[in-house]
Amino acid sequence: MRHIDEIIIHCSDTRPNWMQYEDTRGKVHEIRRWHVEENKWSDIGYHYLVDRNGTVAEGRSVEKVGAHVKGHNTNSIGICLLGGHGSTRTDKFEDNFTYEQDKALRRLISQLVVEHPDIRKFSGHNEYANKACPGFNVRQWMERVPDHERTSVVQSKTVQASAVQIASGAGSAVAAVSAFEGTAQIVALALAGLIVLAGMFIMRERLKAWAAGWR
Repeated sequence: MRHIDEIIIHCSDTRPNWMQYEDTRGKVHEIRRWHVEENKWSDIGYHYLVDRNGTVAEGRSVEKVGAHVKGHNTNSIGICLLGGHGSTRTDKFEDNFTYEQDKALRRLISQLVVEHPDIRKFSGHNEYANKACPGFNVRQWMERVPDHERTSVVQSKTVQASAVQIASGAGSAVAAVSAFEGTAQIVALALAGLIVLAGMFIMRERLKAWAAGWR
């Protein structure tokens, strides 16, 4: 079993409607034909391909070294998104690919990380070559919270964490205030107010981050 520590993302130089009446297997077969007959490779260069409708297809066996990035094939898995024709390296994911591809690619990456725990690096072909492929910045895309995972502000993990912190702080403060009398109680009440205000400030900053699309 080869050692795998990186996933490299690619896109095909095909238009969104390329072979639209063919299923994913037919598209993979055609790309394999290009790689074998035209490039004279032993097999398709990618290990996985993600179709426009979110279907994930296997290409070359993961146990075999791919042929997708010169000098970086030995320890990597190559994943190709279909439909990247005309993209640029500064585009956003959604400029060229679909909602279904976004979900499918994230699920596939999560699955591969479980299967290959040494994976620590996630890259785009454009980080190793003067190319637009895959048509977006992989690291920025991975750091963003996808729209399908942030349908509501109350689902944000960071916002939920802030709410828990505020509630916990307020609860502890009430308990502390009730344990004192006189001046000590006033001091404890002031400290409790500061704790709640600090929590609200953190909540505000996290809400701003959520609105910007970040975790």
